[in-house]
Amino acid sequence: MGMIINIDQALKNHAHFNVLGEPLHQMLKDRQEAWERENPIDLLYNRGTISTFQETYTSSIGFAHAFAETGDYAVGPIFNTAPGFSATYTTRTFQGGFIISQQVLEDRQIGKVKDDAQAFQRRWHADIVEYCMKALEGAFGSPTVWNPTGKEQDKSVIQLYSADTTNGKIATQTKNPLFTKSHKTVDREDGTSVKTQSNMFFIKNIDLAGNDGGKIAKLADGINQVITTMENYYDDNGKIAGVLGAKTIVAPNDAHLKAALTNALQTDVFKQGESMNANPAYQRATLATTAYLNDIAPCTGGAGFFIVDKAYNAENHGLEFTERVPFTLDATETKRPKGITYDGRQRFDVNCASWRGIVYVRIKTGTGDYDTTESTGKFTTITPTATTAYATTTA
Repeated sequence: MGMIINIDQALKNHAHFNVLGEPLHQMLKDRQEAWERENPIDLLYNRGTISTFQETYTSSIGFAHAFAETGDYAVGPIFNTAPGFSATYTTRTFQGGFIISQQVLEDRQIGKVKDDAQAFQRRWHADIVEYCMKALEGAFGSPTVWNPTGKEQDKSVIQLYSADTTNGKIATQTKNPLFTKSHKTVDREDGTSVKTQSNMFFIKNIDLAGNDGGKIAKLADGINQVITTMENYYDDNGKIAGVLGAKTIVAPNDAHLKAALTNALQTDVFKQGESMNANPAYQRATLATTAYLNDIAPCTGGAGFFIVDKAYNAENHGLEFTERVPFTLDATETKRPKGITYDGRQRFDVNCASWRGIVYVRIKTGTGDYDTTESTGKFTTITPTATTAYATTTA
């Protein structure tokens, strides 16, 4: 990660403007470092880099066991590995720029130069966040389009897949989308070892804006069921994957959803009549919200949220913001228009090999890629248990 700023040469061409060189250089670096320390991308994505134009990651499958009981002096079994599912990580090139006019230079409007440079970098960073959030729309089976300028030549078509195939066979070319209820483990040729797993859930019978006194308890029970499912995921070998890291619920900044999730995670017991029932979701995850999720289809209007195991993603090539070349800002003196042109460039994209470290949870009915109909829908339906179905929270 980081930033490369090449501004010195252009500034040297204006002796009266040299005083800006180092302050501008430092200001841009400081803003880049601040952005890398804390931004919404890190709530959902792991950050990674690649040193070539593309890299392929392959899961490993092997024997069913690493050891077996043997007699004295006998040779133990040799654990042989073989390649499993694979995913190729790539990047795209993004460019943009701004111009400091000759008039600004002549009038020595140093403050305007700083303001323009700062505004450009702030917008660049925001565009990266919007791109990454928009990419999640393309993770449910259909491609999505990110087009910041509205021009045909500037649009980016994004579709996110995981490494596993639709039938579990390694040779199959058709990959599963990142979010589906039909993820597969590797087919060992006999077909009997393939397991189907889901990271797309619909918690039914929840109306956060309604008068249902048990809505928080229902939501809490649903969250607990989803997290427990994550903990029980199998890896490509058909063994327990160990998705046991701390969980973060990442939600849009929707008033009703934010309040409900806060209560569902922080209330220790629920009251039902004279009985006190322990909250199964109490401290099962931490909550983070971001306004950037408000405008994407999976989350609009508080329709759904994500649960992320950041540790698992970091260790297993989960959802990633992959950078090839960091943000580079070159300054060049130009004749037409006369002044200094600042050209920004960065190579990055979003990639994913393992799907297990992130799940999508929906609480509102939907259609299309978000079809929640039980008979034909794309979601695994979660039904809150009877013991918490009509509970009310304690004061």
